[in-house]
Formats: sequence, C-alpha cells, structure tokens
Amino acid sequence: MALVQTVRMQKNTGKKATINRIGLGSPVIWISKAFTDIMTCPKLAVFYGGLFTLVVYNLWTFLAQSSSLHDVAVPLVAMIILVLGPISAISLYDVSRKISNGEKPTISNVLGASIKSNGSCPSIFLSIVLMLVAVAWMVFSPLIYTVFTAGALNIVNTDQSIIQNIMADFANGTNMGFVIAYSVFTLSLALVTFMISWFAFPMVHDQDVDPFTAISTSLSATSKNALVMIPWIVFVGAAVTAGLLTPYFSGLIIIIPVLAHATWHAYEEMIGSID
Repeated sequence: MALVQTVRMQKNTGKKATINRIGLGSPVIWISKAFTDIMTCPKLAVFYGGLFTLVVYNLWTFLAQSSSLHDVAVPLVAMIILVLGPISAISLYDVSRKISNGEKPTISNVLGASIKSNGSCPSIFLSIVLMLVAVAWMVFSPLIYTVFTAGALNIVNTDQSIIQNIMADFANGTNMGFVIAYSVFTLSLALVTFMISWFAFPMVHDQDVDPFTAISTSLSATSKNALVMIPWIVFVGAAVTAGLLTPYFSGLIIIIPVLAHATWHAYEEMIGSID
C-alpha cells in the first residue's frame, strides 16, 4: 500500500495547494460545525475523546506516582498531548469529511481509514517530525538552564534535578534571564509544532501529497492567516488546559473532538486542491 501511495503522490510532487485568506470570525464557524458533527455522531466523538483522555490520564498517573519521573510529569504530558493530539485526531477528521460528503460514519469505516492513513508514509514521517521536535525540547531544556545558571552542572544529585529547578524558577519568579529565554524557546517550538501539524495531517489524509508538500502548505497557510492562527492557538491552549483541570481530565472527552472537528473545517476553508 505504501508503494502504491508513493507512486500516486508523485503526480503532486512540486505542486502547490491553493491557500485562502479567511476572516477573523472563521473560528466561530469551525466550532459551530464541530458541535454539529458531534451531535451527528456523538458515539464516535465520545469514543475517540474518551480513548485519548484515558491514555493521557493513565500516563499522568504513572508519571506522577513514579519516584524517578514525577518531576517531569507536567512537561512530558504536555509533550505527549502536542505529539499525540494531531495523530489521534485523524479518525475525527475522517468523521467530519464523511459528514460533509453526505456519508454515514461508523466506527469500523472510520477506524479503517485512520489505520490506513496513520500507516502511510506521509503520516509516519509527520509523526517522526513531531517526535524530533519533542526530543529537541527535552535535550535543549537543561542546556539552556546551564547557560543561565551558575553551577548548574553540579546541581544534579539524589535530592534535586535540573527539571525541578526549572519548575522552581518559574514558580518563584527567580532567575528571570533563564525564565524569559526558556519561555521564548518553548513557545517557539510549540508554535512551529502547531504550524507544521495544523493542516499537514488533514492534508495527507485528504489528498495524495507527500509530507514535505503538506508541511510547506501548512506553514504557508498559518503564516498567511496569522491574525486568525494566533487567537486560535490561545483558544486551543486554554481549552486543553481547562480540560486537564477537570477531575480525571474528563473535560478532554468533549474538548478533543471539538478541536479535531474544528481543525478539519479550518482545513476545508483554508486549503484548496493541488494545482
């Protein structure tokens, strides 16, 4: 299957998709359509939202109770959500696509489409890109700390780690040079990750394109519509944070499907066909 898809993708290599400039009110329409999709197929929304929530909550529980990993529980869970979210949302993208095309989504045909899409070369490549960004964040975090903190290389012992000191600096407002530099670094990586994944995953699921075309299209679309993207990023971050603050992360059961369906409708409005 991967070979067949690769041959089909060769037709679109080097071509560009039409990118539409959208209005500031578009996110309201995306969210409205997302709720319509959820009401049309509530069982699928709850199933995938619940599955995502179950994975994230159990991961959090494991990390929080681990004697060696509890101090990195918050950043690791944030990283997993950033990486796992776009990958797992492909099933819900397919639900929205089927509804838009007048088809009836079922768990079997949506799951089949998701497995086919996630098992294809473009989706695997995009997943690796997101994982590499996450690894870069984990590798450079302690390095940045050592640059701004005297004696940081001697700080790691059985009582305290660099990660714990990073969290303490943010909580107490100390070492402001590091706090500012690290915030800029982290937010920049998060922004790049969002710009790459926002439309790349829907695009490789919807059209026969290679991952490089999907990434460049997503970057171009987000740059062209920056005035819409930035408030949307803030909304997504606030919504996910609100979900994580609910008991057992239960709010994510609805929040994740809403964001996934809304992302598909954003893709439909912003990205045209390959020319």
